Amino acid sequence: MTPRKQKVRIVCISDTHNHSPGEGFTLPKGDVLIHAGDLTNQGSYAEIKKAVDWIEKADFAVKVVVADAAYEWKHAEGWRVRASDTELCRKLLTESESFTYLENSSAFIEIPDEDVSLRVFGSPYSPDRGRQNWAFQYPEERAEYVWSAIPDDTDILVTHTPPAGHCDTSSHWTEGGCPGLLATIGRVKPLLHVCGHCHEGRGAKILRWHERPGTVATVRKWEDPGAGNKKQALLDLTGSRPGETLLEAGKETAVVTASIVARSFGRGGMAFNKPIVVDLVVPVLRRSETECSEPDDSVKDP
Repeated sequence: MTPRKQKVRIVCISDTHNHSPGEGFTLPKGDVLIHAGDLTNQGSYAEIKKAVDWIEKADFAVKVVVADAAYEWKHAEGWRVRASDTELCRKLLTESESFTYLENSSAFIEIPDEDVSLRVFGSPYSPDRGRQNWAFQYPEERAEYVWSAIPDDTDILVTHTPPAGHCDTSSHWTEGGCPGLLATIGRVKPLLHVCGHCHEGRGAKILRWHERPGTVATVRKWEDPGAGNKKQALLDLTGSRPGETLLEAGKETAVVTASIVARSFGRGGMAFNKPIVVDLVVPVLRRSETECSEPDDSVKDP
């Protein structure tokens, strides 16, 4: 028996860097809100609390958040944050009853009105390029270990870093994304991969996977219908609109870099992108909440 299908609207954002709705961007309506990291600039308690406050007020059935790249600092010179604040900052994220916080861990999210349950894996990690001293970084040789935590049955993947070569343009690095992550999503083949980190890489691509494991066969680049006008930045993967096709589960993955702040710091004046709104068709299925995993502390320091 073929399972029934249901359309789900997912609003994707990342790299808001202390900005909230009404301060450079607005949040469209949707079923799910995903924030792929960099909520703040320095990760202080006050900054994180401001971000948590506006996310908790946002009206979505489900909200998913990955950590700030600065909140669990390496205590480098120049950070104006006390080490004693670290656990307090973490509690703001882990103890919120309004959103699902993921730290290299997965959970099943349920949209009751739509009778939909999806497995989401979220991670704040990004490659250590040697010129930054952020939290949640790993050397390239540890990428396979970090991403081995992603379950094979992941429906939606949320990582702060994008995969190498796809929506990873950056004024800071020649290659902003992670090659190891690209190989992993080729193994997992999630429906949707939401990321950020590379401000100039904002956009979306549809990757169609080759029969050869982990190999991309074709790439379709999304053209933003909201560029330069008041329309939503909509990525319709339901096949319901002229010119749009249905995303094929297990054969295709939509990669979305959803950076709100449009430019890297020191690369021109402040500019903002719109959130990227993704419409997906998913099976109407119920999965056991008991299968949800807790945050995996074993990969906190790759």
